[in-house]
Amino acid sequence: MDPIDEIFRSIQPHPSKAQILLEVEDERKALDRALRILEANGVQPIEYDFIRKGNPSFVRFYLSTNNIREAVLHLTQAGFTSLKGVNSKNNYPAMDPPVPT
Repeated sequence: MDPIDEIFRSIQPHPSKAQILLEVEDERKALDRALRILEANGVQPIEYDFIRKGNPSFVRFYLSTNNIREAVLHLTQAGFTSLKGVNSKNNYPAMDPPVPT
């Protein structure tokens, strides 16, 4: 099983925030780039944490449920190819998780 799929299966929907799981090779550089992309496209506020550090690392972003589709679109257009998204509990089943890329 792909590592991102394995980690994604363990993510539970947040009560009020959407989540994006992003696989990155160079964690600091890729994280900074992803944050710049999201902020430049009006996706705010953004919180994040590392689910697993290493090579690769996995970062989980928490953001407004209104921004998840746009955020996934902008990240994939910027070349991030290994990511998955899940909406908040409040918006189920408005968007069927996961959002494949």
